[in-house]
Formats: sequence, structure tokens, C-alpha cells
Amino acid sequence: MKGSHRILLFILLAIALIGWVWAASAFWQYQSLRSQLRDLRNQNAETQKLLEQAKKQKEQYSKLVRELGEPISDFNSGPLTAKLMDQVEGLLLQSKIKAETIQPLPWQINQDLRAARIAVQITAITTQPTISEGLQGLTELFMRLRSMRPPVSVERLNVQAVSEPKHGLRLQTQLVWWIPVEDAVLKKQAIQTRRQIRRR
Repeated sequence: MKGSHRILLFILLAIALIGWVWAASAFWQYQSLRSQLRDLRNQNAETQKLLEQAKKQKEQYSKLVRELGEPISDFNSGPLTAKLMDQVEGLLLQSKIKAETIQPLPWQINQDLRAARIAVQITAITTQPTISEGLQGLTELFMRLRSMRPPVSVERLNVQAVSEPKHGLRLQTQLVWWIPVEDAVLKKQAIQTRRQIRRR
């Protein structure tokens, strides 16, 4: 009987051990699956975030194209800056505003907006007989700038009343031209940026 009891006890212990191993294995698998599921959820959330960012960038780009025109494939800042300066000087004259200085500023490529930023800094003075007429001239200038294609945006505007050589308004501002560019321009600029970083 003792032998039978020992065999039975051994069998029960073996069954208990197998059950424990199976339970431990099942628990480990459960934990592993939970971890994988959590990782998948995080990846899905990150993917969704990237998709939303891409959608937002696409909408911004489409809006720029509608406002600014089709993207250019060959970007050359020199002629574009000269064109902007010439057009701005012409608009100043149309608005009876005398340009004192028109200074080009460094250009930039915005990878997110997929556009080139061409900017000039201007100091000018109204030539109208009265301050109120000078204000009207400034209003006309801003409307003309906005109607350009691509339109010119106004940044860092400062207007001061002056009394010499005669009463008028002195205008100091930055004018910015956003010009859409194609992928080839973006890739070329990215390569140049990486090279500059390596040289440092």
C-alpha cells in the first residue's frame, strides 16, 4: 500500500507541477500578448499622429499653391529677390511713397511648407500733403502687395509720424514672398544643409 501511495503521490505531484508550468506559461503568454497589444496601440497612435500631420501639411501646401501659384522646379534666389525689390519699388511709387532703402534679407527654404521665403526690409516715407492722405497711401500699398501673385505678406511693421523734411509717415517693415517649390528643390536644400552641418 505504501508503494501505491508513493506512486499516487508522485503522480499528483507531477500533475501539480505540469499544471503550475502550464499556468506560468499561460500567464507569461498573457503578459507577452498584453505587451504586444500595448506596443501596437502605441504604434497605431503614433501612425495616426503622423498621418494627421501629413494631412495638415498637405492642406497647408494646397492652400499655398492656390494663393501663390504652381511650385517652381529651379530655385534661384538672386533673380527672385531682384524681382521682388523691383515690384515693391513700383508699388511704393504708385502709392506715393518714397523708398529710402530696400534691403534684401537672407532667403530660406521651409521644408514643412514646401516653399521658399524671399524677404526684403524697407524704409520709406509718404509724400502726400497730409497725414490722413499718407495713411490712405499706406492702405493702398498694403492692398496692392496683397494682390500681387504671389502675394506679399507684411512683417514687423513700424509706422512713425515725422515732421522733417515735411510732415508725413515713415514706414519700416519686412515684406515676405512665399514661393512654392518642387521636391527637387527641397532635396537639394536638404543635402546642402547636411553638408554645412558636417563642416562644422
